Formats: sequence, structure tokens, C-alpha cells
Amino acid sequence: MIRLSKLLVFLFLSSPVFSQKLALDKGKINQKDYYQEIDFEIVNDKIMLPVVINNKTYSFLLDTGAPNLISKRVLEDINSTKSKKIKVSDANSQSDEMELVAIQSIELGDLSFENNVALVSDLENHFILKCFKMDGFIGSNLFHKSILKISLKNKKIIVTDDIKKLNPQSKPSKLLLIGQQKSPYIEVDYSSDKKNRVVEDVLIDTGMDGFFEMSKRAFGILSKENVWNELSRSSGSNSIGLFGTAPVNEQVLFNLPFFKLNNTIFENLISNTTDDNNSRIGLDLLQHGDIIIDFKNKKFYYEANESIVLDKKAPMYSATILDNKYSIGFVWNEQLREKIKFGDEIIRVDSFYLDQMDFCDIVKIKRFRKSNQSYELEVKSKDNSTTQIVKIE
Repeated sequence: MIRLSKLLVFLFLSSPVFSQKLALDKGKINQKDYYQEIDFEIVNDKIMLPVVINNKTYSFLLDTGAPNLISKRVLEDINSTKSKKIKVSDANSQSDEMELVAIQSIELGDLSFENNVALVSDLENHFILKCFKMDGFIGSNLFHKSILKISLKNKKIIVTDDIKKLNPQSKPSKLLLIGQQKSPYIEVDYSSDKKNRVVEDVLIDTGMDGFFEMSKRAFGILSKENVWNELSRSSGSNSIGLFGTAPVNEQVLFNLPFFKLNNTIFENLISNTTDDNNSRIGLDLLQHGDIIIDFKNKKFYYEANESIVLDKKAPMYSATILDNKYSIGFVWNEQLREKIKFGDEIIRVDSFYLDQMDFCDIVKIKRFRKSNQSYELEVKSKDNSTTQIVKIE
């Protein structure tokens, strides 16, 4: 068996102040023998939960790939007096210093999570996160002593301390919890050869769009195993993290004929590499089944069919935000490269005219592109010298 080890570099403490008191994994939950169902909304392909802090209800993103985080506005409301500075890396391995603060109580339904901490970010002025009108993230560290079930079909999460209350319908696999953040990692298998398995521990990241992304580090190490078909290479950027758009880099588009997670085998998975240190599975996994992340007992359950054939076609291009403009991120299709390039501004997608839309309406375009495989795309070159209309199909 060939196993690729994980490489997690997320939080670096940069100050000793309150270092013993403010830790991501020191919170606790008041209740015992608990079972709580909480309804959520899907807002622009994100799971948004109602969260109560100091008797005020906020809207938080459920993001198992991140620690707890609050906006500056929430920080003003709670008036926390304990804080320290730490160095943080986002999903694109870009780092910056952030404030870490104490939160006396975070309530989900009837559950009260006490003595937790959260990062602080100016979400209201973030160039893209402001569009989600969120007040913060509920991260993996909040659940480190609990069991979390997420059902996209029922639009509900369940938090409990007893796995029997969930009556799992599938066999579990081992769950790895990494660092103070308690980041949840599970094993996936890229090879159908039982005698020569090619496996990697990947992050379960409910805040990530899409199904799966492989780190360039993993891609480079595992390339010699011939478990995927390379489709294209392109230089550009399309990943957006907490600290902005990823730097320009070459990424790879590829097809995985075999992708096994727990007892479920996915066929025809099309994905791309990323600059993140570790590979990750995103929210689209839940379109095919419910997940149970048993932080308490370090088990992971996936309640889905044993065989799933994905019908997604290889994308011709990817889009991103550059200088507050909706732009071309990567051009995967060789013929399309003769007409559009990285950084070209997208001025129209079918009937969506960007200059007639509010900036945050780009999320509507994203949903349109995701659900439509044939449409017109109009772009303007980076130097504004030419305009091209191309057919995407």
C-alpha cells in the first residue's frame, strides 16, 4: 500500500500572551446525554446556521475546514477582553496575523458551548465573503467532544454525544483529528488494485465549493502511480481564500477513474490541483449522501450508495475575482486558449451582463455556470483592446 502523509500547517502562535488560556481545543459543552437537531439554510452553496451569542442570533457558515471565526461586528457586540495575535494560513497557503479572542458561550439550538475561542476577521469588508452576509464560521474545533451529522437532503445538522442515537447505516472508517483546530481527515483510495492501494488522508472541508481538490504536493508525489488521467495544464488562479485570490501558478486538470471513500466508490471524478498543502473534499460530497463526523470516537461515516458514477464534464475554463472584476482564472480547453486568457474580464455570461449587476450577484452567475453546460461567454482582454464572444459547450 502506498500512503501519502498529510502536511498540516494552519496555525502558528506568534505571541505567548494568554497562550495557556486561549486554545482552540479548550472549549466544552454544558449538556450531557444530548441530541440536538438544527435546521440550516443553503445560501449561495454554503451551509448557514443560526448561532446565538449573548442572546443575539447570528448567521454562521458551517466550515469543518476552519476554526471558529467571528466578524469584527460580532466582536464589538460581545466585547471580549481576552485576546492574542496568531499567524494563520488560509486555503491557498497565504498567511497573515489575526486576532484570537475568548467567547464565553456559543449556542446551537439548546446546546451551550462554553469557553471557546475564535479568530476575528473583517468579513463585512472582505471582497467576496461580504456577499454571503455571514457573521462568522462555526469550525471543527467547536465539535471536538461531540458527534456531528450533516444532511444536505434534510437541511439539518444533528449534534450528539452518543453515536447510537444516530443509528448509522454504514460502517465507519478511522477519523484523524489534527492540531488544536481538530481538523477532520479521512482516508481515500485512488486505486482499484487491492494489492497496491494508493491512499491519502484528505481534509473534510464543508466550507469548500465543489467535490474534491488535490494538493500539488500530493499530485507530484503520486504521479508515478498512474491512478489518474491528466487532461490539461494551465497557468492562472481561481481559488479565493480568507486573504485573497491565490497567486498565479500552474495547476493540473485530471480525471480519477476510481475514488473510494469508506464503502462508496466514485467513478469519473474530474478535479484539479490546488496550492493548499493537503487535498480536501468539499460540500458536493453531501449531494450523494449524509456524513457523520464522530469527533468524540474518531470515526467517520458516509451514508451513500456503494457505487456512484459522476457525470460532470471537464470544464473549459475556470473563473475568479481579480481586482474586483469577474475574470478568467484558468483556460483548460486548448482551442479556447486561442480566444481567452488568464486575467481577461468576463463582461457577459449568457443573459447576465456584469455591468448591469451588483458585484455580489456574481454568485448567481456561478450557480448558472454550474448547472448549465452550454452558453455564450463574452470577455474583454486585459488591455481592453479586444472583445471576444465564445461558445461554451
